[in-house]
Amino acid sequence: MIGVAPDAPDDVSADTCDNCATALLGAFCHACGQAAEPAATSVRAFASQAAADLTSLDSRLLRTLGTLLGRPGRLTREYLDGRRVRYTQPLQLYLGAAAAFFFVNAYRPFLTFDPREGRVVSSLNAIGVSGTVSRESLAPLAGRGISMELFRERFEATVTGYLPAFLVASVLLFGLVLHLFHRRAPAGYVGHVVFSLHWSAFFLLLMIVDRLLPARPPGELPGLMDAVIALIASVYLGFALHRVYWGGWLPAVLKTVCLYLVYQVLLSIWMLSAIALAFTVLL
Repeated sequence: MIGVAPDAPDDVSADTCDNCATALLGAFCHACGQAAEPAATSVRAFASQAAADLTSLDSRLLRTLGTLLGRPGRLTREYLDGRRVRYTQPLQLYLGAAAAFFFVNAYRPFLTFDPREGRVVSSLNAIGVSGTVSRESLAPLAGRGISMELFRERFEATVTGYLPAFLVASVLLFGLVLHLFHRRAPAGYVGHVVFSLHWSAFFLLLMIVDRLLPARPPGELPGLMDAVIALIASVYLGFALHRVYWGGWLPAVLKTVCLYLVYQVLLSIWMLSAIALAFTVLL
């Protein structure tokens, strides 16, 4: 007499993924990516797995930063060609660079308010946006018991809160400008945004260096180091454009000049928008 086979047990076997129950075909699950090795059951095994994870993360980050800083455009080219697992994702890299920039910015803000002169001063490398606020506009502060020094603190805190959103908007807008310059690029707008994220990450890291240099007095024209940093940024952008979008060097140089100027304009609009919104909220 032929019996009926019992139903399969609810728990998965050793040949299936513990996370999604997909049949394993190698050292990692092809469906969810989880490692086929079982969860650690001892302190030694847990420490070993944690060390391996940290080493993998550190090596990927170091590889990404080395490529970003030393080989302009290579990260974007690798991403568009499908070689992504060896590097940090573009958005993660950009957010990390932005976080590092704003950490340094807390030490030395590039957008400040001078309470003695009633003047907004901003400087980011060669980009400067400044202006004097009329006494009539600041007069209501005294009636509300807000000193000029307290207003300065609130202004800088408010500006710092709004800057990240405007910065992301500038990245997306720069991607749109790239799309206008390279409409036939096969990756489309998404590919341009990836380039914009990588370029902006490099620029923010370069601006960290700018923030760590001695500050120039208000009103003073950009000096030699400002010119050197601006030159590094523009040359990097040119090599990155040539590597990602190909074409001859002459068109790449012309596009570099135009796109670098556009990027500076976007950053100026970014700073002006944050200043205007801060004054709208505080006054």
